[in-house]
Amino acid sequence: MDMNPQSAVYAKMPPYILTLLKSTEPYLDQYFELDLAAELTAAGFEHITIDANSPRHRTVVARKPSS
Repeated sequence: MDMNPQSAVYAKMPPYILTLLKSTEPYLDQYFELDLAAELTAAGFEHITIDANSPRHRTVVARKPSS
């Protein structure tokens, strides 16, 4: 479970609140721009699911194939 960059809550959040979030999460901009599914696929994961589980969070599940 982690922050969901596609959440409408973050889209509507005032800029000063995002600035406060960045004070504790210095890579927040990069995280929000990250295509997590593509990165997991590139790392060899399969069966990737990303589901919203609260207004601001998501659950990511992926499987690494056994060799």
